[in-house]
Amino acid sequence: MKVHPAAGNWDGTLVNALAYYLENESPYGSGEFVNNPDLNEANSGNNVKDANDGEIVYFRPGIVHRLDKGTTGIIVVAKTKVALAKLSEAFAARTVKKTYVAVTVGNPGKRVKIDKPIGRHPIHRQKMRVVPEPGKKNSSGFTAFDRSSTPSLSIAGRRALSFVDTKAFDGKLSVVEVKIETGRTHQIRVHLQDRHTPIYGDDVYGLSDWNKVLSKKYKISRPLLHAQRLEMTHPVSGEHKVFTAPMADDMKTIAANVWPQGREERPDLFTNAK
Repeated sequence: MKVHPAAGNWDGTLVNALAYYLENESPYGSGEFVNNPDLNEANSGNNVKDANDGEIVYFRPGIVHRLDKGTTGIIVVAKTKVALAKLSEAFAARTVKKTYVAVTVGNPGKRVKIDKPIGRHPIHRQKMRVVPEPGKKNSSGFTAFDRSSTPSLSIAGRRALSFVDTKAFDGKLSVVEVKIETGRTHQIRVHLQDRHTPIYGDDVYGLSDWNKVLSKKYKISRPLLHAQRLEMTHPVSGEHKVFTAPMADDMKTIAANVWPQGREERPDLFTNAK
C-alpha cells in the first residue's frame, strides 16, 4: 500500500484508508485533517521537497514519514497540526528510534555499522545509490563526483547511518535486524545492496534470479523488509512510547525456515501481541 496519493495512485493509499476510518469508524474522533475544507484547500496541490533526498513529493496532511511500497510494519500519522509539527521535529532531530527486520541474500555480519552517504543515482533517476568517495568507485562501478563542483545534495549524497545485526544465517539467507539513525530514501535497501547482501525479493536493488525463486516457490513478490519497532515520545502527553508489530505471514514463513529457533528467541517478531 502506498502511503499517500500521487500521480497514477490516487486511490487505495494509507491516506485514503485513514481518512475513511477517521471519518466513519474512529471512536476517538476524526482529528483536524478530515473533512476540514480550510485545511484541505490549503494543502491540496502543494508540493514539497523531501528533506532526505530533495525529491518533489505530494504533501498530504498528517504524514510524518513513509515506508517503501512492499514494506510492512509500523507507521505513525498525525491527527492534529500540533502533533504533526512535534512529530516532524522529532524525526528531524533523530529522537525517534526505528528498528527493521529483513531477510537478505547472504550474511551482512554481526553488529555491523554502515556509515555511507546516499544520493540519487546519476543515470537511473528512480533509484538511490551509495555515493563513493571522490575518485573512488563504489560497488556499482560508479566514480564519485567532485563535490566542490556538484553542490546538489541529491547528487553528492547525504549521510546515512545504519546498524545491522544478523540474527540467523542458514548458508544462503539471513534474518537481520537493522536500526537506522537517519531516514534516507531506500536507505536500508541501498546499504544492504552495497554490502553485497541485498534484501530478498527487492526487484530494484536485489538479485533477479533469487527473486524469481521467491516468487515462484512462495508467491512472494515484494522486498522482505519489515518496520518492526518504533520508539518515540508522544507529541502531546510527553510519554515514552514503544510500538511493535510482528512480521507479516509471508515473511514469517521465510524467516522461520532460516531461523527455526526464532519463534522462541524472538516471539515479538513472529507472534501477535496479546
